[in-house]
Amino acid sequence: MRDRGRTRGAVAGAAAAMLLAGGGLVACSANANSVDATGGGGYGFVQQAPGQDFVEPGKRREPPSMAGETLDGEQLDLASLRGRPVVLNFWASWCAPCRAETPGLVTLADENKDVAFVGVNVKDEPSSARAFDRDFKVTYPSIVDRVGTLAAGWPISIGLPSTVVLDGQGRLAARFTGGVVPEELTAVLGRLRTEA
Repeated sequence: MRDRGRTRGAVAGAAAAMLLAGGGLVACSANANSVDATGGGGYGFVQQAPGQDFVEPGKRREPPSMAGETLDGEQLDLASLRGRPVVLNFWASWCAPCRAETPGLVTLADENKDVAFVGVNVKDEPSSARAFDRDFKVTYPSIVDRVGTLAAGWPISIGLPSTVVLDGQGRLAARFTGGVVPEELTAVLGRLRTEA
């Protein structure tokens, strides 16, 4: 019995070592109930529902910087979007839950012109990401995060997709771990509008 436990531990340890040797863990989070193990790095997130966190206005903090080249070759800096809420969606073309949530995000972006929608394309091939945008008729820009260094600085889970909402002052207001559904995101945006 004790040898069986050692064998399982050795196998688990070897698997973890192989994953870490491969440059870090990146996984597609198919479960919206998954929880960010980092706890948000002290950003004041309070869980509202499984996979959904919110920060009250008086406790909000500035996010890490986010700037870079978009899939269209333009430069974009989130700081330039201050003055209105921002929905920042971390995604990849190879992520099935990302594909499932994108039609809802595109619809919300079209219906909420007072909100800036921005994608962050993480660890993806540019041609695949552009094809994804064409297939889903994505109307908002996506910053290219080729090796994941931009995403690594944000208080999100290691799996994709993840979505962060910034208030009009550019502060972290909410986040969604796993796929976001339009109704949940609409509720958060409505809450931010009542604060203004």
